Amino acid sequence: MSFTKNLLVTGAVVGGAVGAMAIYNKLTESLAGELDTVLTGEERRYPWKYGDMFYEVKGARDAKPLLLVHGFGPGASSYEWRKNIDALSEHFRVYAIDLLGFGLSDRPSIDYTAETYADLLNDFIKEVIGKPTVVVAHGLSSAYVIAGAYRRPQYFERLVLVSPPPTILQETNPGIRNAGLKTVLRLPIIGQFIYTLMTSRAAIRGYYDVQGFHNPGLITDDLVEYIYTSAHQSNGRYPASALLSDYLVLDVHEPFARLKVPVIAVWGREGELAPSEASGAFKRVNPNIEVRILDKSRSHLQEEQSANFNNLVREFAVAGVK
Repeated sequence: MSFTKNLLVTGAVVGGAVGAMAIYNKLTESLAGELDTVLTGEERRYPWKYGDMFYEVKGARDAKPLLLVHGFGPGASSYEWRKNIDALSEHFRVYAIDLLGFGLSDRPSIDYTAETYADLLNDFIKEVIGKPTVVVAHGLSSAYVIAGAYRRPQYFERLVLVSPPPTILQETNPGIRNAGLKTVLRLPIIGQFIYTLMTSRAAIRGYYDVQGFHNPGLITDDLVEYIYTSAHQSNGRYPASALLSDYLVLDVHEPFARLKVPVIAVWGREGELAPSEASGAFKRVNPNIEVRILDKSRSHLQEEQSANFNNLVREFAVAGVK
């Protein structure tokens, strides 16, 4: 009897805990509200095989195309380019995208991989832009544009890599632990609960304080609220589960070593990883790349030092043009 009683009590406790998680998940998502863009371009959607990708385009139709690809993190989206698109669109035809699973794009419950995003970017440039493009990529997205420029150099005119992590130059092979973590994070109640905790307002502030900005004064309530709303749109845990379990890391050591497309890599001087260490890793693989270090900034330097960054992109993008 005691065993049966204990079993019933345990079951009730576990069931109650799971029920509480489910309620918390639903409440958090419902209170987050709907997401809208703050960018000032023409809103469009690109129908892809796994879902529609939202993007904005701004600038003269006959101007050189420039693609902005956001990085990965809590509530990631094209919002991170809000201080860049207007200035850059004075000189370029700018495309700012929300990668599938983020922002205003569809968020299908698929198995996201590094190749998912590499293929998405390749297809978008080929089918939507249709001509050689200057591509600006932040963080982990740098790997996907390097792979794309190596595979289809005719569509990638120049690359601007913003805070690219040296891990993309290393061999990666997710093991059993990674697979287990990914499985747990994809679970509808427990996985969603973990994801919800990891994307709380406090967690978002912590991310920007430690990794995002050197100047804490830039971590405003409006910033946190937008990122929070973006993070808590339906199905946000699916790409996050792939990211946190290292399934979005793409080893581009060999493609980067063979790359013929001009590349400039930019880091913030106060970044989590010393700029000399990060730039050294990339220089050892491809000595031809240009390196720039922006003072008083961390990984989101395109936001923190937007004027300097916009000038850098403009000068690099038109270099060599007669």
